[in-house]
Formats: sequence, structure tokens, C-alpha cells
Amino acid sequence: MSATVGRSAYALVFLPLLFAVQSTTGSVAVAGLAVAVCGATAACLAPFRARLIDRFDRRWVLLCLALAYGGTLILLALGAFGTWPGTVMTVLAGLAGAVAPPIGPAMRVAWSEMAADPDLRRRALSLDAVVEEMLYLVGPAVSGLLLAVWVPGAVMLVPAGLVMVGAALFAFSPGYRPRAAAAVETPDATETPDAEALAAPVPSQQRAPSPFRDPRFLGLLLPVAVAGLISGNLTIALPAAFPGAEGAATAGIALGLFAGASALGGLIFGALRLTASSRAQLLGCSGALVLLSSLAMVSGHPAWLITTVIAAGLFFSPVMIVAYLASQDFGGELRRTESTTWVNTAHNVGGTAGTALAGFVIQGVGPGSSFLAIGAVSLVLLLVAAPLSRTSHPRWASARI
Repeated sequence: MSATVGRSAYALVFLPLLFAVQSTTGSVAVAGLAVAVCGATAACLAPFRARLIDRFDRRWVLLCLALAYGGTLILLALGAFGTWPGTVMTVLAGLAGAVAPPIGPAMRVAWSEMAADPDLRRRALSLDAVVEEMLYLVGPAVSGLLLAVWVPGAVMLVPAGLVMVGAALFAFSPGYRPRAAAAVETPDATETPDAEALAAPVPSQQRAPSPFRDPRFLGLLLPVAVAGLISGNLTIALPAAFPGAEGAATAGIALGLFAGASALGGLIFGALRLTASSRAQLLGCSGALVLLSSLAMVSGHPAWLITTVIAAGLFFSPVMIVAYLASQDFGGELRRTESTTWVNTAHNVGGTAGTALAGFVIQGVGPGSSFLAIGAVSLVLLLVAAPLSRTSHPRWASARI
């Protein structure tokens, strides 16, 4: 619950940030730039923040990042009240993204440490994925309602408070131990370390190498980037496919149904007992996601488009769940948070690329073509991912999760 409180800040922050910068500068372009800079620094620097958590005392690193993030949001709120220049607001927005605490990846690592049984771990991560989907489904609506009654500077204080309180409660909760026991084990260790060993820094010779030293890790991330491409395309192509006021409502409903179907797919996936390897599950779910989303505009009828979007949504969360589970093995016990965070980064990069590519295709050809273009790019990425992951990490290739 505490991690959910902290993560809810990310679902709430972008809309008030947009209006806060716009209110100080009078420019939608500057406001959009500030939001983009915040998102870019948050996504690009996320693995490095996670590496700090893996390397040092993870409770205090997470808490310091949360306080820095919340403090920067408070400065942005003060800037909105004081009409600070757009350059200052943009720099502060970028700084906020740079120090955003990776609460989600930290929570997923905690789930893996608390749930030793693979089936229980898969169910826990399935529930976690559903919770995250619901946060991003409800968050923008809540921030919109708050903006209807409060000024943007006041609304900015809400995510600032949520992230600091939620991260503090999570960091010092019983489920998030000072260090995972395995984080100080040598490969041959069999004894549980004592409290002093748990609190000690990890010697440099014990630090695990980057997960990218294994090319199979890239084979895991490419299907996640594909999921990002699909979701990025939908956010642009669906509104373009339904122009006008009534169309905007239809597009909003379709996007909401995609998120709802993703949450449902995560719950179903968590309840299943699958015998296929995690590699097969990831490639299969991402392949189904690509196929169904590419078929969305085969018919021009809105009912067909919405039906295929819902069907595609059922496979979105399972892709993320399998990737989160398998990624932790590539980071070992010493870089688990970092390797998990790379999954988020791959999705964000894919989402940004999908949005940009869809915009160009829609502008030049039309919304229907963007589904096919994104589907073709996604298929190429999956064809590259398949051989990369063929001879894979032990659990990634053969274990049932």
C-alpha cells in the first residue's frame, strides 16, 4: 500500500506540471517542453538511480531520492505561484525527472524477495502490474478534477506529498529489508549473513557486471520496447481515427478499455499455471499484441477497432510481468533493481518512439497506416529478439514462472 501511495505521484504529476508551467509562461510550447524534459530525464536516468539503490543502503537512497523529487515539485509549485521564468521551470522539471525514485522497481524486487515460491511471485507481480495500470488510468482523471477546483501550483503539492510519504513508509516497512540477504553472498555462500553484514557496503569485487554483457538481456528488452511502441501508437492513432468532439469521447473510451483489458489480462495471467518457458511466454504474448493491434484498422467500423484494441490489451500486462520476472536473473543478486528498471526504460523508449513514428505516419498517410507501420517495426524487433534469446539464461529459457 505504501509503495502504491508513492507511485501514485507519477500518475498525477504531468497534468498539473503542464498547467503550472503554462500559467507562468503563457506558452503551451514551453509547458510541453518542460513535461518532455521531465519525462526524458526520468526515463533515461532511471537505471542509474536504480544502480545507486543496488550499490548502497537502499532504504536511505530511496528516501533521499524521494525527498529530492518531492522538494523539486514543491519548488515548481512555488514557481507557479511566483510566475518564475520558463527556463527556470523547465530546468526544475528536468531535475525532478532526474531524481525520481524508482519505487515501482524497488517494490517488484521486494515482491521477489518475499515470495520464494515461483507461482506466488508471479501472482504478486501480476497484481502489481494491475495496480500500476489502474494508477495511470485513474491518475489523470483525479489530477484533472483537482485542477478544476485548485490552481496548478496547489495541485503540484499533492504528488510532492504523496511521493515523500509513500516512499518513506515503503522504505522502512518490514517487507523492504535494509539489504537482501543474497546481496552480500558470494557465489558459494550457504550461510545467512548477520545484521552487520547486511548493513555493510558490497565490496567492489562482488558487484555484478552490467546485465548488457549478456546479449540475451537485449533479447528480453526488445519485446518490452514493442509493447511500448504499441501503446505509444494507440495514444496518437485512436484520437486521429475518431476526429471531432464525439470521436474524442470514443477514443478516450477505447484507450480506457485498453488499460482495463491490460489489467484484466494481468489478473488472468497471474492465476494461470503455465508450462511454457518464460522466453516462449514473452515472445508469444508480444506477438499476439502486435498481431491484434495491427488488425485494428482492417475494418473502418468503430466496433471492430475497439474490439481488437481490447483483445490486444489482454496481452500487454503479461508481457511486462514476464519481463519483470526474468530481468531480475540477468542482474543477479547485486543489480536486481537496476535490471528491473531497464524494463521500464525499454517500455518508455518504445512508447516515445511509437508516439513519434505514429505522428509522422498519420500526418503523411492517415491513422490506419500507423497501425500497420508500427506493426511492421514491431515484427522486425521480435524477429531480432527471438535468436538473441534462443540460448538463454537458465530461468529465462527453461523455467516455468
